[in-house]
Amino acid sequence: MSAARTRASQRRGSRGRATRVPAGLTLGAALLSLATVVLGGLAAEPIYLTDQLWWVVGGSGVITFCVVWAGKRFRWGSLTVVALIVAFLVSVVPLAVPSALGGGPREILRGVGDSLAAVALGWKQLLTLTLPVGSYQTVLVPLFVTTLVSVAAIVALTLKGGRWAPFAAAPVLLPVLFGAVFGSSNVSEPTALGPLTIPAPRELALWLVACCVCAIWVAWSSGIARRASLRLGREAWADMPSGPLPGAGSVRRNAIARGLVGALLVGIALFAGVALVPVLDGGTRSVARDAIDPEIVVREQTSPLASYRVWKRDALLAAPIFEVSSSGKLPSRLRIAVLDHYDGVDFTVGDTATAGRFTRFPSGEPLADSSRVSVKIDDGYSGIWVPLAMPLAGPPAFGGKRAGALADSFYVNRELQGAVAVPTAAGLRPGDSYTADMAVSADAKLGADPAHPDPLIDLESTPELDHWLRAQQLPSDGQGLTEAIKRLRDRGYLSHSLSDEDGEGEWVRALASEYNTSFMTSPGGHSIARIEQVFKQLNDQETAAGDRPSESMLVAGIGDDEQFATAAALIARAMGFDSRVVLGVRLGGDKAGVPGIPACKAECTGDNVAAWVEVRGADGVWAPLDVTPQVETPPSTLEEGELLPEFPTVPEERDATESDPPVGTSDSDTTNSDNKNTEGLSALWPVLRVVGLSLAALALLALLVLFIPVVKRARSRYRRGAAAAEVQALGAWNELLDTYADSGVRVSQIGTRREIMASLGVDSGDWISWTVDRAVYAPEGIAPETAQQLWQVIDGEIDSRLSGLSFWRRLGMRYSLASFGVQLRGRRGSKRALESTPNSSQAKPMEMQR
Repeated sequence: MSAARTRASQRRGSRGRATRVPAGLTLGAALLSLATVVLGGLAAEPIYLTDQLWWVVGGSGVITFCVVWAGKRFRWGSLTVVALIVAFLVSVVPLAVPSALGGGPREILRGVGDSLAAVALGWKQLLTLTLPVGSYQTVLVPLFVTTLVSVAAIVALTLKGGRWAPFAAAPVLLPVLFGAVFGSSNVSEPTALGPLTIPAPRELALWLVACCVCAIWVAWSSGIARRASLRLGREAWADMPSGPLPGAGSVRRNAIARGLVGALLVGIALFAGVALVPVLDGGTRSVARDAIDPEIVVREQTSPLASYRVWKRDALLAAPIFEVSSSGKLPSRLRIAVLDHYDGVDFTVGDTATAGRFTRFPSGEPLADSSRVSVKIDDGYSGIWVPLAMPLAGPPAFGGKRAGALADSFYVNRELQGAVAVPTAAGLRPGDSYTADMAVSADAKLGADPAHPDPLIDLESTPELDHWLRAQQLPSDGQGLTEAIKRLRDRGYLSHSLSDEDGEGEWVRALASEYNTSFMTSPGGHSIARIEQVFKQLNDQETAAGDRPSESMLVAGIGDDEQFATAAALIARAMGFDSRVVLGVRLGGDKAGVPGIPACKAECTGDNVAAWVEVRGADGVWAPLDVTPQVETPPSTLEEGELLPEFPTVPEERDATESDPPVGTSDSDTTNSDNKNTEGLSALWPVLRVVGLSLAALALLALLVLFIPVVKRARSRYRRGAAAAEVQALGAWNELLDTYADSGVRVSQIGTRREIMASLGVDSGDWISWTVDRAVYAPEGIAPETAQQLWQVIDGEIDSRLSGLSFWRRLGMRYSLASFGVQLRGRRGSKRALESTPNSSQAKPMEMQR
């Protein structure tokens, strides 16, 4: 008991006594902390764009450095963590929440409470706000905490010294990573240096500088003990008549060179990664903000119109996608997705300047005619878009297991009259539900006057559309637009697929039983080329029909809502009307739908999903117009000048067999072939992209695989090429010990060189240890020839060691980190090459042997 009390009393006494902290370690920790603060501030500057940022990173860095240094100096132990927490509570409001200082003690206490909450929740708040965030509320607290943790780890690891000091390089990257994760996905503009284009130069420069700092720090800190040993040896002989040992300046220069070599290797790996991947992957980066910001999530989605035909495949045609119920009257339509921007390939959501922003929806607007509608998502539906009838009287009340997450991630675009829910980038999923007061008023009517006096599209880029519009000879007003879309629908023919084989033909069998619809092949897509193909079919048919054709003779355009919604939107824009495409369902009885796309009452399936256009004239009212082509009159093939019989007869097809049409009577085969060639070329790029990214990944992996052997080879060449024979001898000694360490032998850190050689069983150990001791301690040193002879002997010992190992053991040695001081196994349970030394009085000189 008395012995235990004595030891406890000694521990308490030692805690109060001050410990000398080496000035070199203190200076190194200060410089590394300064570099971390500067890099962190530069990385976070695009996020905040406020001068308060530098007060946060600078103040947090200085306070943390002082607290951790004092904890080491005065042996506070675990009390250092307590001191850091107290320092955080005292400094966080003045530095990170300065707005709370002007309200007195009560506001300051509230600011402290908000800061503590921001430690856990501020990260999410930072992601959901629009950049730059400035010093809004507590958004600077996450940066404050990041800087505090980084500097605390740097100072603690550095002052601990020894093998721990090199690991202080890792926290340097944390503030730079903060800027990458919480920043924008839009990187800086590429910079051209002659023929070379550098993507994201600002971001690349930050990471490159950070990695160079880390490499230089590792190179410098890993040689602290060896430099101390050499310094002690020189001081011991400083007063001798022969003077100090030569080579001191070259040792210092070689240490700097070692750091630069490490930085160069890291820079090469970084350059390869940043230069190759953006070229193959579009030059953008994904950040955490992309998974939360609704604007980015919406823009990263595939166009819902491009995916329209998925609903018409057999797997989803009859599958329930959601259930709709109401306490009163149902809305006439539920809008799923609203798309206003057309780039010639896809209809998507436009930028915020034209389409508005997706914002939170704390309150709605008074509605003259509304009903409380409930929607439950079924197995056939998933995605970010929330089916609704806009406008809403108030925010939806979500149900299900994710009700809270859905309510927090619900956003409405008041301009588009569309809504999304993004608890994750996947959006809604089966089991989610919501209830809201929705508008149930009748569809708006299209105004007479267009919104713009001139066309909104370049008709020269769509010659077939321009030709068809001129042939219709319709006025550019509301009535003319309505008639143009009616003619488009009447002269089209509904087809949802390229073939009617298994998996794609159920829709045509359902329509055949009701409308006697026959299958016509139709490629998907709604690009300019595909829409021009539809109008070319219409133009060619109208030309072939001649003067005064019947309506049935003009049927030629084959497609579905995807193509006809795009065509109708372009017609509206050509007449000066604003237009957008809406995907959704019609609600009500049988008369509420259109032939080919029925309405749904309680349960909606893929068969009910439709697309229509909304058009806005000078009155500013968006009016919906249906675009689904007719299903009853199939297209006919006409030669120019040919007339169909006035009273055609339909022969009975009992026992009829299918036969291919004569060659030359239809251009569908050529069209299909062209489409397949086009689709084949378009499908080639994703394959090449995947192959390119895979090769780039393999190249980067090869760099990582070769990195450790290359570093070891560079280390060995540096040791052999040292300018001073003394340093060459020490390098040879270290090369031998590193070989044994990498082969799995744990060399003891106590004992003389002779004892270590004896414990390792090195045949020439006596001569090796004597030669190295003479190089270190003798005033005259050794001759360069002796150093070269020493290397030859040690090379022989290394070859002898390797010859006794298996192939896999030698391969493991190439990638072992033991020679760098990294032990993958705990010390307990591992064998040492030398557990003890018979002469403990000779242990002290071992501090200077590596």
